[in-house]
Amino acid sequence: MILHIIYYKLITFFKTTFETRPVTIIRGCASLLVFGGFAFAAYRFSYATTYFVLEQTRTGLYLYHTFISMMLFVFFLAVNLGNIIVSYSTLYRSAEVSFLLTKPVPYTSIFVLKFFDNFFYSSTTLFIVAFMVLYGYGTYFEFPWYYFAGVMILILIPFMFLAACLAVLILMAIMKFAGTIGFRKVLAGLFLLYFFFIFLFFNSANPITIVEKVNRFYPNVDAYLSQAIPGFLPYLPNQWVANSLYFLARGEIIKALTYTGYLLLLAIIAFCTCLLVARKFYFKSWLVSLHIQSTAQVPYDPAKRILFDFRAKSILPAQLEVLVKKEFFAFIREASQWIHLVVMMILTVLFAISISHLNLRLRVLDVQLLTYLVIYSFGGFMVSSLALRFVFPSIGLEGKTFWALRSSPIKSEKIFWVKFLIGFFLVFFLAEYIAISSSIPFVRLTAMRPLLLWFGIFSAFWISLAIVSMNLGLGGFFANYLERNPIRAASTQGATLSFLLTLVYLIIIVVVIIVPVSSYFAALFQFRLFKMETIILPGTLFAVLSYIFAVFGWIVGIRSLRRDF
Repeated sequence: MILHIIYYKLITFFKTTFETRPVTIIRGCASLLVFGGFAFAAYRFSYATTYFVLEQTRTGLYLYHTFISMMLFVFFLAVNLGNIIVSYSTLYRSAEVSFLLTKPVPYTSIFVLKFFDNFFYSSTTLFIVAFMVLYGYGTYFEFPWYYFAGVMILILIPFMFLAACLAVLILMAIMKFAGTIGFRKVLAGLFLLYFFFIFLFFNSANPITIVEKVNRFYPNVDAYLSQAIPGFLPYLPNQWVANSLYFLARGEIIKALTYTGYLLLLAIIAFCTCLLVARKFYFKSWLVSLHIQSTAQVPYDPAKRILFDFRAKSILPAQLEVLVKKEFFAFIREASQWIHLVVMMILTVLFAISISHLNLRLRVLDVQLLTYLVIYSFGGFMVSSLALRFVFPSIGLEGKTFWALRSSPIKSEKIFWVKFLIGFFLVFFLAEYIAISSSIPFVRLTAMRPLLLWFGIFSAFWISLAIVSMNLGLGGFFANYLERNPIRAASTQGATLSFLLTLVYLIIIVVVIIVPVSSYFAALFQFRLFKMETIILPGTLFAVLSYIFAVFGWIVGIRSLRRDF
């Protein structure tokens, strides 16, 4: 029965993926080019980073894999949180689930189908990027092809699969407790639990502290680190993956297979636990989800006034008022929208707080420059993720009822600009918060010289403008008006293409600013006066490039609204 359903799902996938419509052809060709370029860039970046760290800085092999373990921890959380959010829609809000529940299909079979559907749907892009990073890393050590195949099958896939299994178990636990103590209380407890675990991990494995301690024991770095890891870290899956790669790099296959075995065993146990829990609780949790949806729908009360009520007076013109209030109510009514926004805002605040309290005691030019560029790039990555999730789907989520808005006496440009301004102010506020918080350590380091702070504020404006414009424009071009799920709309091939284009933009921006920023740090550590003329030309080029990307998004988006949807 499962194979029968999978067979027809594959037929549907191939027929919809390889359509001959112009939009599908353009999307496919552009995705192939951008994916290929991005994959090659990830490969070259991974190889260059490994070469630089191990050859130029002479960092020990174990220290490098300790940093890899930290990155794997972040990667694990990204896969885990992504699967929690997407699996709610896949397992409980999907029309396919409602259809299969009316057929003589066991609940466990439905769960297995939707679980793998969710896993491949939400993790494919991350898997491609992770594999290319692994390929660049392994090329430095000259691993043969069967090493890559083994690492992919025995380490990388089980690692991501374990994150997906834990995500589904957490989701079903949320549904279980939500039926008794309330949905919001459960989510608040989950946020606090994630916050505590992330704080505990990075407090125990602070990269700056590790580097400082390592310098005291140089060159006996590996001997020190092998005894300095806190007690709970060796039992985390990301540490098992890092240890497996470390022993593979040293040629100690048996020790690498030992940690690989731990990972495989835990992944199998997690999946079996998922099946056992699903057999007893999946259908009940689906009924709980229906109850949560029904309780969230408050009956209309004509005597009660609410925020942004259509009956309230407004200083805005009539057409603009209707559009703004429509956007507000459409966002609030979809629970996955504001829940995901709260999650991403909490992650943004955690990132900003942790960076603002960073103590940069290592006064080394290369370390300070690399730290600034990494923080700067990661801030841009978070802004891109936020825009992809909430700005890209905004046009497609209008659905087939968009004809009512399009047939009204409202210009398409006005619809586009209202969506743009709402998305821009949301992204711009968080981008400025990240820029200011991430500049605090460097302002503290440079005896209150605020140049990097003002540059961060300047960058946040132009990055927000370009990224929001591109996501909204391409979101209109690749809009699927039949997709009512905002999370799945932000995970489509068109959304991935938009995200990769924004990453290309961020790479170009980093290339533009690397020369003036390196000159600034060089002047700082060599006690020379920094010439402000050094940053004027790159800053102007920064603004011009951002404006060009923004105009591209505006043109594509407005034209997409004029076509027959």
